[in-house]
Amino acid sequence: MDFVKKAIWGPDPKEQYRKCQQTLRKNKRQVDRQIQDLNNVEKKSKSLIKQAAKKNDMKSARLYAKELRNTQKVNERMHISRATLDSIEFKLNEQQQLIKLKGSLQKSTGIMQDINQLVRLPQMSKTVQELSKELMKSGIIDEMVDDALDDMAWEDEDLDENEEIDTLLTDILGDKTKNASEVDNVKNDTQVEAEQPSGQEIEEEDDDDDLILNMRQRLNALQE
Repeated sequence: MDFVKKAIWGPDPKEQYRKCQQTLRKNKRQVDRQIQDLNNVEKKSKSLIKQAAKKNDMKSARLYAKELRNTQKVNERMHISRATLDSIEFKLNEQQQLIKLKGSLQKSTGIMQDINQLVRLPQMSKTVQELSKELMKSGIIDEMVDDALDDMAWEDEDLDENEEIDTLLTDILGDKTKNASEVDNVKNDTQVEAEQPSGQEIEEEDDDDDLILNMRQRLNALQE
């Protein structure tokens, strides 16, 4: 009987509204988990920067700062995504009132604009596809948004990489940045010829590389 009703009258607006809400809440929870993971990566990065600075190893500190910079940019995008999902939820709640007044869901230009905003964020691609399908079934948006992800706008906003890294280090280390840099310069000036690194130094460098690789893998996983 339900199948016949749907074939004649189309999907029940209240049922479609509930499905859209369920999909939206699920995606919001996923974004919240990703933001929490990114916050943890940021804390770890700052801790590694401080540890490297204590050893007067500004080379490693700058590498960690570069990874922190990348993590912060992804985190910023995820917060924007979260706010956009809240905006969609608010507009979707308005649709519930339309069901009561008109008996059906209505097309929403505002929700379509929010969906297009999410498309610009690569780490939100799965959310956009899933949410768009439900919104299309409900008749709230006309068609699937373009799968091509345009991320160029973010690149235009980037400042000089070295300048950003210097700013991060100053924020985290304060005056220690200058002192550690001076120690690094003294080491470089007094080193007349290259020395064969000891086994301990090689092991420490390998540990640094492993930590950076692990951070990058976690960051990439969050963007998939």
